[in-house]
Parts: sequence; structure tokens; C-alpha cells
Amino acid sequence: MNKVQRLINPLHLEGLHHEADMMRNVDVHRVLYQTCGRQASGLAKSRSCQQHKDESERNQVQRLVIFDKDGTIACVHAMYAPWIRALAIRLQNATNLDLADKLYDLLAFDDETGKFLPGLLGEGTAPQVRHSITQLLLEAGLPREKAERIMQDCYEGADMTTYGNGPIEGVGDVGHLFRVLKSKGYLIAVNTSDCRRVTEKTLDHLNVKHHVDMVVCGDDEGHLAKPHPYTAQKICSELEVHPGDTIMIGDSASDMKLGCNAGLRCSIGVLTGITTREVLKRDATYVVDNIHHALNLILQDSS
Repeated sequence: MNKVQRLINPLHLEGLHHEADMMRNVDVHRVLYQTCGRQASGLAKSRSCQQHKDESERNQVQRLVIFDKDGTIACVHAMYAPWIRALAIRLQNATNLDLADKLYDLLAFDDETGKFLPGLLGEGTAPQVRHSITQLLLEAGLPREKAERIMQDCYEGADMTTYGNGPIEGVGDVGHLFRVLKSKGYLIAVNTSDCRRVTEKTLDHLNVKHHVDMVVCGDDEGHLAKPHPYTAQKICSELEVHPGDTIMIGDSASDMKLGCNAGLRCSIGVLTGITTREVLKRDATYVVDNIHHALNLILQDSS
């Protein structure tokens, strides 16, 4: 054993080894802490990103509002009172028969007040109205061929008189309402029992046609009248919106039943048309005075 070896105490050497081991353990723990810290931070960021993604996807869900036309966005009484009176005069001139009272009863029109009640004109399609008028003429004793010709001539003549110069009045500020809905990301559809020619003219007159994503009319091929769910299902399918993200707004019992039958998110009845609150609330989710009050409900639901 040399001099240097004799000077080194074995116990001292053991202490040095122990201290080195402790330093190595500290370094290992430090590395593990830093690594776990980075992993935890990354996990937190990942969860945060996923939460933002989920929220963004929820906000991007496409939503749709389906509007009835007459009595909902257009005044049914102002539009159709001149039409039915013109039709009654034309039928009398063509047949030499006074059919006005029977015609008014058939289409549920009160001549004294100039208003329509729930019935064929307010809830039926244009083809159904034409068929019923033909039946009225047949019951009055006219041969079928003559009845069909007179119905066609008088019906179209009344249309030209009314819709060429007649009043088309919006129910409230339809343009403003549609602009607000579009600014909130909603799609807009119009689902009416009326014919396409009159519907397109009405939307043009109200200056809202450019806001409307789809229009379904009563004289479309293969049309099934409300409250059959066909029209709402067709709109949802073509616009690729789930029925659960779709709202129906209308003034008739058939509009409300349509919403239920098609499984829509909700149906909102308005009191600007032909139906009373008591009748609407049988199938409506909400009943409000007009489309502007309906807009408030929609905005509350989407906030």
C-alpha cells in the first residue's frame, strides 16, 4: 500500500459514492419533473383545443326556419278578399247563376268583415281549391266539360285582376326579420299551399326573394298537402338540415301539425292569419302575436 492509498479513508470513499448517487437521483427527478410538466401542459392545451373545437362545431350546426306564406309573412285577407269577390262576379257572368254565397261558404270567407276563417283557402292547396270550385259548378247543374272550362277561365281571370294590380301586404317588416335571421346564420324556406306563380310574385313584391333558400308550393309535382310531413322533410333533406334544428312558423293548425309530424325542433303559431290562439296552441310549441315576436323566441333559443 502506497502513501496516497494510506491517506484515503475507506469510510470517506463510501461517503463520496453515496453523495454521487444522491446527485444522480436529483438529476433524474429533475428530468422526470420537466418531462411530466411538459406532458401535462401539452395535455391541458390539447383538452382546451378540443373544447374550443367542440364549441365551434356546435356553433356551426346549420339551422333553418320554415315560414308559411299567407297569414304569416303576407296578409291573407288583403290579398284574397279582392280575389274571391272578383271570382264570384266572373262565375256569375259566365253561368248566369248567383253562386257568391256558396263560393264564400266553400272557401270560408266572411264577406261582411272581408276576412277568411280556417278552411279550404287558408289551408288547402291551389289544386284542391280549383277542384272544389269545379265541384260547385257541377252541383249547380253544369256539364263537366263546361264546368271545368268556366272554372279555369274565371280562376285565371280573377288571378290576373288581383295579382296584376291587387294589394300584397307584408305582415310587419319581413325584410328586416329575414336579414336578422341570415346574419345569425339561419337558412330560410317558404312552405306554402299557394301556387308557385303567386308565391314568387309575393316574395318579389316583399323584396325578400334573395333571402330565401328554398320555396315549396302547393302546385309542385308530387306535392302532399300540410299537415303531411312531406314538405318539411323535403326542405330539410335538400338543405341538409336536421329536423331537430328546424323551426316552423305559421298561422294555421295544419302548419303546427306539420311541425309535429315532421319532428321539427318547435312550431310557432302567429295570430296574424286565420286561426285563433285556442286552436293553434293544441299543437304549437309557442303562440305569439306575429313573426317579430317569433323572432325574439328564436334568438333567445340560439343564444
